[in-house]
Amino acid sequence: MTDHPLAEIDRLHDSCGVYTNPWIVCRILDAIGWTGDADLSESRLLEPAAGNGEFVIEAARRLVQSLRKHNVPVTSDTLAPRINGFELHSGACAEARQRTKGALDEIGVHPSTSAACARHWYVNSDFLLTDRTARLYTHTAGNPPYIRWAKIPPSLKETYNDQLPRNMTGGDLFLPFLDLAFEQLQPHGRAGFLCSDRWRYMAFASAFRRKWIPHLAISSEQSVPAAEAFQSDVDSYPSILVATKRLSPCTSPSSPPHKSGCTLRDLGYTVRVGPALGHSPAFVLQPGEDDVEPELLRPWIDASEVAEGSIKSRGRRVVTIWNADGDLLDLKRFPMLFGRLHRFSATLRQRFVVRNGGVWYRTIDRVCAQDWIRPKLLVPEIAKIPRVAIDRSGAIPSHGVYAIFAPDDDVDALYSRLRDGGLAHALQGVSPKIKGGYIRCYKRFLLNAPILSPSN
Repeated sequence: MTDHPLAEIDRLHDSCGVYTNPWIVCRILDAIGWTGDADLSESRLLEPAAGNGEFVIEAARRLVQSLRKHNVPVTSDTLAPRINGFELHSGACAEARQRTKGALDEIGVHPSTSAACARHWYVNSDFLLTDRTARLYTHTAGNPPYIRWAKIPPSLKETYNDQLPRNMTGGDLFLPFLDLAFEQLQPHGRAGFLCSDRWRYMAFASAFRRKWIPHLAISSEQSVPAAEAFQSDVDSYPSILVATKRLSPCTSPSSPPHKSGCTLRDLGYTVRVGPALGHSPAFVLQPGEDDVEPELLRPWIDASEVAEGSIKSRGRRVVTIWNADGDLLDLKRFPMLFGRLHRFSATLRQRFVVRNGGVWYRTIDRVCAQDWIRPKLLVPEIAKIPRVAIDRSGAIPSHGVYAIFAPDDDVDALYSRLRDGGLAHALQGVSPKIKGGYIRCYKRFLLNAPILSPSN
């Protein structure tokens, strides 16, 4: 066990020892492919903050099922190397071992094997201070502790400041947990974490984003209500992060461009236009309107609110009527939303998209919060002088606004090149002017504009 003061370990555990609900654990393990049907006989799973064992217990059940399905003997030799869970708090670690043994006993594992695995799988130690060159894992999953750096007990904080990479400290404790977990994940390994999405947009995570976004193929960042995610009542906004570790990094404007890397397309940027709604009054709430469930609403920005270098929001919000899986919401679950849309139903049912078989309350394009949560540059579609602003609020732009996403989410470097007339200069000769001297900032023009010259 790490030589942290016991009183401080207790304080830390009391502050952030919030355990995950079992169905969320199952959902995450499903997402990373740690299932009973898969062949896990050569796989290794890491849980960096095991708590009372919720993730390890479910992973163990699936591991046993997998070995039996693939005719591998269920022994301590075949089970023990497959899972590692770190837990700093000795009481929680003891509870996790006891619960794990009981769970293995229940599914018919020999008691001596259950006891041996429960002892072996859990390391009563500080994961953050483990050897960063340790053996790699094929999977990693968990719910890393979430606490602002200033609230970490003093001696623990001093140790972390001394021994952890400097660019991973000072923000929130979950960030170095993710950093080390990704380091110990082998190439093509799968990761699934229930964590805050603050790493996506907060300044303290900028180095983390630069380091890891190029090496992660992220397949999900779905937000979940805290009441659904955790076993206790906490004020938090968690999301499920699912990613695969990859080797080939992307390039950013702050890096030397490759041979033809002078456009956003060459540099791996993506451009999306805001979703078409198909009768905005039904889906966009004006300031003061509150007749839709709050969890379904996100800020909505139209072209008139995008100024050069800033966003002048009028406080409108749009209904995110699609979930992260790309499915329309079931209105039966949201009576307030149903009531609002019902008032517009006559108009909504007359739309072309509905007459061609669409559900009467759907938007024309998918409106999903997760599609727009990342930091982005917003550019109005048509302007006398093209202008650009950064959005970090997760706002959803109107159909008259384009969003530029960076491969590593570091939009500041690109913004420094496009601000103060830089975008207008880049579009010269690429985007034709239309009546009145207006410039079209369409997706194809943005992607093909020479943002960087070969001499940069």
